[in-house]
Amino acid sequence: MESFKTSLDEALRHGIVFVDLRIDYAFKLIFGTPGNEDLLLRLINTILPERHITSVELTTQELMPLRPEGRRSTIDVSCTAEDGSTLIIEMQIRSQNDFNDRMVFYSSFPIINRLRRGANDSYKLTPVYMVAITDFIVPGIKPNDELINHYTIRNIRDNGIEFTDSVHYVTVELPKLPAALSEVKDRAEWILYTIKNIGTMEVMPEEYRGTYLEKIFGLSNFAAMSEMTQREYLAKFMAELDEKSRLRTAREEGLAEGREEVISAIAQRMLAEGLDDALISKYTGLTPEQIAGLRESRAI
Repeated sequence: MESFKTSLDEALRHGIVFVDLRIDYAFKLIFGTPGNEDLLLRLINTILPERHITSVELTTQELMPLRPEGRRSTIDVSCTAEDGSTLIIEMQIRSQNDFNDRMVFYSSFPIINRLRRGANDSYKLTPVYMVAITDFIVPGIKPNDELINHYTIRNIRDNGIEFTDSVHYVTVELPKLPAALSEVKDRAEWILYTIKNIGTMEVMPEEYRGTYLEKIFGLSNFAAMSEMTQREYLAKFMAELDEKSRLRTAREEGLAEGREEVISAIAQRMLAEGLDDALISKYTGLTPEQIAGLRESRAI
């Protein structure tokens, strides 16, 4: 009971009322847990409205390689639609190197699994949709203002010619959402606004009353979660805070190092021009000792 109270105290200290759905653990909890398929279906139909999907079935979140020694991967949510299409959904809070290639890598697993099941009588594939919901603008792609971007394999000279319908890549870039709920023009996108902002909310918006979003807020209520779930979430939450702090420190140190290099270069130029130490110190902020050190390095 004491440890349960500790979890609540820790959450209170960080102002946690609802879990942050941008953190993959919380995202899986809401959209990848049996019994919540209705919420997953809402999310998918917001992202892929043209598909008109009516039902989904959750599948394993572990992607198995074709060979035992191959690399295994764990994804946030995986499911199949009523037509057999596979949908893989990843929530990514922070940009990573080769992010786009990672999407391609993940999309290959359903095809590999088809081979594993022995379905080799035909090369016909059911479509695979690799969906990435990101809290950053996806790098390496021509920027645009669209919240949701859908990519397929097409002719580079005529985008109207599709090579195959078997593989689709979809990005949902949360930073493109308006800051205020009242500015979200399409109500279907409320679920995306919720994913982005619920972690900083203290109460559910009044506009959500009587909608399916009430269920999301109920499931995301930190105080109503089991002790184990609270602990696991807090561990992920604190790890994310630590990583943000580490990146911020590295960025600040990099900026400071860059400033020092610029100042040093300016001082070196002033020394080369024969200016005296007092003037160099005045315009660069360097101490007499630092300027003397630069003189010595020039003399070597």
